[in-house]
Amino acid sequence: MTYSYSAAVEASLERVAELGEDPTDLVYRRLFASNPEMEPLFWRDADGAIKGEMLSRVFAAILDFVGDRRYADHMIGTEMITHEGYDVPREVFATFFKVVGDTLREILGAGWTAEMDTAWRDMLADIDRYAERTPGADAVAPRRELQRDETAAASRG
Repeated sequence: MTYSYSAAVEASLERVAELGEDPTDLVYRRLFASNPEMEPLFWRDADGAIKGEMLSRVFAAILDFVGDRRYADHMIGTEMITHEGYDVPREVFATFFKVVGDTLREILGAGWTAEMDTAWRDMLADIDRYAERTPGADAVAPRRELQRDETAAASRG
């Protein structure tokens, strides 16, 4: 399946790849500039390998999200919950895809087209909808809530 923004998002990623420039440092510099509280969470990443792997996974997720959506839509929600365990606030996690897009726009400069801009805006809106529907890590599953209520009722009487 393809979406109205698929071709332009893919083209932006391809053009950056053709430049041969690793965008990892630029992406995280931008992230830390807007969210300085996130930088200390990378204390173990002395050589940048963790940041590089995370960005690689984000690129793969974006390509799947604009394509067949075999996993990316679910992965975004799952990783949002996982990152809550790393003390990454949801609002910061949800903005990471925008940080990536803004960085690609910076790298491409004049090569960034109006179509790419529109495509990224539309894709980010779709990603935000998935993020908004993702329950928090502290959410109680309905079955567990029912069990908790039954247990409380049994202990009362």
